[in-house]
Amino acid sequence: MRPLKLTMQAFGAYAKAETIDFTELGQERIFVISGKTGAGKSTIFDAISFAIFGKANTNDREGFSLRSHFAKAEDLTEVSLEFLLRDVRYLVRRVPQQEVPKQRGEGMTTVTAKAELYELDGDEETLLASSVRDVGAKMEEIIQLNVDQFRQILMIPQGEFRELLVAESKEKEAILQRLAHTHFYQLIENQLWQQQKDQEQQVRLLREKVAGITQEAFDAEALAGKTALDIELMFAERLIVEQETMNGLQEQMEFAKEKAEITAKNVTLAEEKIAEWAQLAKLRTEKVALDEQLDTRNQEQETVDLARKAGTLIDQDALCLRLKQQLDEAKLDERQALDALKNREVAFEKAHLEIEKVKEIELEYVAWVKKRDLLQTMEAKVTRALAVQEELAQQSGRQQDLAQKLEQFILQEKGLLEQSEKLAERVRLVQDSRLKYAETKQRLTELKQEEAFVLVEIKKWEQKQAWEAELVVLNRKWKVAEEQFSEAQAKYEKLGAMWQHEQAAMLALSLVDGDACPVCGSLEHPNAALETADVSKTEVDTARESQSAKQDAVKAIVTKIEQKRWQIEQIVFASEESLQVLKEKQALYGEEVATKEKELAEMDVFLVEENDVEEQLERNKQEMIKLGEEKAQLQTAYEEVSKSVDAAKTTHTLLLEDVPEEFRDPTVFYEEQKALTAKITDFEEKKGRAELAYNTAKEGHYKAISASDMAGKAAVKAEDALATQRTIFKDIMAANGFADYASYQRAILSPEDLDAKERFIRDFEQRYHFVSERLKETETRLAGAEQPDLIALQRLDDEAKRLYHEKAERWMGQKDVVRKLSELSERFLKYLVETSEAEKAYADVGYLADMARGKNDRRLTFERFVLATFLDTILLRANGRLKKMTNGRFQLNRKKEKSKGNVQSGLELEVYDEYTGLERHVKTLSGGESFKTSLALALALAEVVQEMSGGISLETMFIDEGFGTLDPESLEMAVECLLETQESGRLVGIISHVPELKERIPSRLEVTATNHGSTTKFFAQGL
Repeated sequence: MRPLKLTMQAFGAYAKAETIDFTELGQERIFVISGKTGAGKSTIFDAISFAIFGKANTNDREGFSLRSHFAKAEDLTEVSLEFLLRDVRYLVRRVPQQEVPKQRGEGMTTVTAKAELYELDGDEETLLASSVRDVGAKMEEIIQLNVDQFRQILMIPQGEFRELLVAESKEKEAILQRLAHTHFYQLIENQLWQQQKDQEQQVRLLREKVAGITQEAFDAEALAGKTALDIELMFAERLIVEQETMNGLQEQMEFAKEKAEITAKNVTLAEEKIAEWAQLAKLRTEKVALDEQLDTRNQEQETVDLARKAGTLIDQDALCLRLKQQLDEAKLDERQALDALKNREVAFEKAHLEIEKVKEIELEYVAWVKKRDLLQTMEAKVTRALAVQEELAQQSGRQQDLAQKLEQFILQEKGLLEQSEKLAERVRLVQDSRLKYAETKQRLTELKQEEAFVLVEIKKWEQKQAWEAELVVLNRKWKVAEEQFSEAQAKYEKLGAMWQHEQAAMLALSLVDGDACPVCGSLEHPNAALETADVSKTEVDTARESQSAKQDAVKAIVTKIEQKRWQIEQIVFASEESLQVLKEKQALYGEEVATKEKELAEMDVFLVEENDVEEQLERNKQEMIKLGEEKAQLQTAYEEVSKSVDAAKTTHTLLLEDVPEEFRDPTVFYEEQKALTAKITDFEEKKGRAELAYNTAKEGHYKAISASDMAGKAAVKAEDALATQRTIFKDIMAANGFADYASYQRAILSPEDLDAKERFIRDFEQRYHFVSERLKETETRLAGAEQPDLIALQRLDDEAKRLYHEKAERWMGQKDVVRKLSELSERFLKYLVETSEAEKAYADVGYLADMARGKNDRRLTFERFVLATFLDTILLRANGRLKKMTNGRFQLNRKKEKSKGNVQSGLELEVYDEYTGLERHVKTLSGGESFKTSLALALALAEVVQEMSGGISLETMFIDEGFGTLDPESLEMAVECLLETQESGRLVGIISHVPELKERIPSRLEVTATNHGSTTKFFAQGL
């Protein structure tokens, strides 16, 4: 990933839109970012990291803290980055969540975080993602690094450069896991462990199943000491015995079944005979009952015959009844017609009187019509005058409202003017506070840097004093060890001399005059050695070992003294001030920092409270302009309304000149007109009703006379027809044997009753015939027969059935025993095979799982083994650069010894020092040595990750501070390593205050701080 163009607005130290065009570097691949402390150098790294991942490059810069205090309230904080990755150009834009002024009203509103990602092809933009979540996922997919990996190998912030170098094994494991993506190997470990647990559970379950089957089939005593093969034979033998028992029980059951079938058949035959005897008794009883019902049947037959005769008279009877009803209706119509005729005569007389009354007031009606016509000629003027009067009232009201509004506008204009003067004063205070805020913040940053510098110097003093104290202790130990060594050496020399003299004395004892000495060859022995002391060879060897051990102890202490002196010499003070002076400075800096932070906090509160005062002032001005315009419009409207009021008054006076005084009031005029219209209408309606009532009454009287005549004739005709049909009915009734009308009525039956009686007669005759014939047949069949003893036969049948069921239950029980035993045997053999296979699989998987999870001689997990190999590859690359930067003195090694206890190891780092020939922990390196080692490790890490990760493109590296700890020679070597890195095409950016670095590297991005925010500019050869 190579940045092409970075744009920041209201971000960190940058108030306005600030664009950094990295293409201005041309062919240069390394540049320095310089500027005063607090100018915004690290903010550039934060902006790049925020654009890519939505997070700043340091964990302490997030959310609202990214917004610039120099920015205007309406300016949104946003960052955009155009970059090149694998020959494809991309553009990412991000806006963090922030507070902005509301567009309407006062107060602030929260703008949610936004993000967009585009692919660029010339001037065309193709949208790839348009939400914070989607852009984040797409960026990690494109770059193939997360924000932590990005900080570790591409953009290393202040204070984190040594993280990988000095991290403990566990911490280093977490870092390398992210870079090497070894979580896949951890997944393999977990899967193997899970398979081991599953397989162990499977074996346990299968063993429990086998044990459960055997315990279900046999008792514990029978199973004691038996193998799986013995149990298999026990199953086979028992199956044979149980099968034979089942076959014997089956034969007994079948014999009992045949006997039970015979007894059941005898019971069935006996029940059939007993049922026939019961049927005979039932038929005899029913025959007696039917004989008793013969009289009832004959009575019902007689009733049916009379009903059939009465049926022949029903139609004639109905005709007479209908004629009687018609006669009654005709007489009723006759009476009603006479009553109606009387009513019509009364109504006709009343209508005649009413029409005479109407004719009496017809002269008044004519006068009303004339007056109404006169009023109609004046109606148009009165109506127009009324409209003008209403308009005049409306315009007068509007004129009054406008006058009140004008007065309110004048008061409001005065209030806005006073408010604007107060806001202008507040704006001046805010501007002064912003300038003072920037100055105070700049001073606070400088104080913190100076305080940090003093703290570093104090730590150096304290470290030096501690090491000097250790050196004093070591010198004392050296003196003691030297004395002990001198004593041990003297003792050894003394014992050695004594032992040699003792050996000479022993040799002297064996010398004989005339024999040659085995040492000197002399034949004479005038001064033979005499025995002086008893010293053994063991005492001499012990003294020699003690002397050697004391000598080694002296050498070890001397080595430690030289090493400690060398460490003290490595401490270089940047200040010549004493520790006491430095501590006093630290205290003063601390007090001033606290004071400045308090001032900043107070100014923060003030600026937040007064954040929108400039906008309020601008809104006030706009409101005054708007108020003036509205006031002018209102004044114009007031003048126009006043003219309309005067014109309406003149028109109203002219319209009412020809109208009589009594009718000039519209209310009186319309009431009079309405009253006349009502009188005229009422008279016309009353006259119309009277004429209509008279004509209607006259016509009704004529119709009533005609209806009365017709009703009388119809009544006479109906009476004659009824008399004729009654004579015919009486003749037919006498012919059918009915003495009177009552006997005829009693003989009538409804169709349902008649049908029921006929059905009773028919059913009785059929049943009587059936019972008589069946009784005769049954008596003939049972003649001479006896009833069987059913109870005795049933007792024999019950006993046979009980015996059969008992045998069947025993057979079924034995059959179930054989079935269960057979199933247990099959399951036993099946689970036995499965258990053997599961145990073998458990052994294989368990071995792999234990090895992968670190249960081995080196206590090394599979993932950590891969990480160690990955780290070895990085160290191989890093040592090449480290040797160059340290003139071959240092070399990084991975500590391979096992840690104590069960702690996992294998990722700790040590440094081999050629000066001492010893390995020591990387934490013992000085600041400059630590920086060179960290730089070599970071450069190697970037190379290895790019080579091993395939699609990851690491074409850029940014480093924030650290070069100030190097001496000139080391600085030159570090720059050489970085220059070699840029030769491979990688872009390297460095934040540093070191002047030599700016002189050595020609390209420079200068960050300039002002009281309105920072700006940037590239300075390079050819620019």
